[in-house]
Amino acid sequence: MARRSGQNGYVERKGNAYYVRFWMDVPGQEKRAHKSVRLCQVSGPGKMTKPERERKAREVIAASGADTQEHFNKVEAINRGVTFRRQAEWWLDHIQTRKRKPVKPKTAASWRDCVRKWLNPHLGDLPLSAVDNLAVKELVSKMAAAGLAPKSIHNYVQVVKMVVASAVNDRGEEIYVRKWNHEFIDLPEIKNQRKPSVSSEEVGAIFAAAEGEFRMLYALLAGTGMRIGEALGLEIDKHIADNRTTIKVRQSVWNGKVQIPEDSQCDPGY
Repeated sequence: MARRSGQNGYVERKGNAYYVRFWMDVPGQEKRAHKSVRLCQVSGPGKMTKPERERKAREVIAASGADTQEHFNKVEAINRGVTFRRQAEWWLDHIQTRKRKPVKPKTAASWRDCVRKWLNPHLGDLPLSAVDNLAVKELVSKMAAAGLAPKSIHNYVQVVKMVVASAVNDRGEEIYVRKWNHEFIDLPEIKNQRKPSVSSEEVGAIFAAAEGEFRMLYALLAGTGMRIGEALGLEIDKHIADNRTTIKVRQSVWNGKVQIPEDSQCDPGY
């Protein structure tokens, strides 16, 4: 299939009415089909002049979506195989259930948000075979125009790459091998990335405002550099060792579920 350009259609008279005929891509067919839509009566109520018929014909074609990129993408995806949307859904499930290095639920949830917010709306209906440098270039342009930070754009593009690479044949080889060209894609450089931090005075203010066990929790996080999930996953009998001078990080908690932490151990020495 070649990408479709605009068409005005052909207005013809059949019996006592005028019709517009135009081409439209049809799922399951390589060749386009001829569609015919009634415009008006030849005479009497609803009769149109030639310019009016031509204008109405263009409106009918526009309303049908026959010339839109979205319709073309949907039909091509059906005719050529799996869409980006379908492959992304398979990939999101696979990365959590595979035996080798399964992804944590928190990471998977973050990637699912990437797919839902930006990737599916702009790439979802494309056949996976069409998700290439040009498709990603158009996506990056839209994200930049929307004001997304360079780091965010990089994160989205990385997910696109992983979804495309996840399609393999029965020999485990990538089906759609890509040589990604960041220069062509115009992927923005990450410069002067903001890294939020707090001063000792701000930490002191947090402690002063906290009450009860929360004050101890905040002190633990600030003193050790532990993640909140790792702190919530601590069990005194299992993870406090060496006469209470060592904390062993063996698990973390996210969304109420215990999981393996990023690091295996933290030794603050107190």
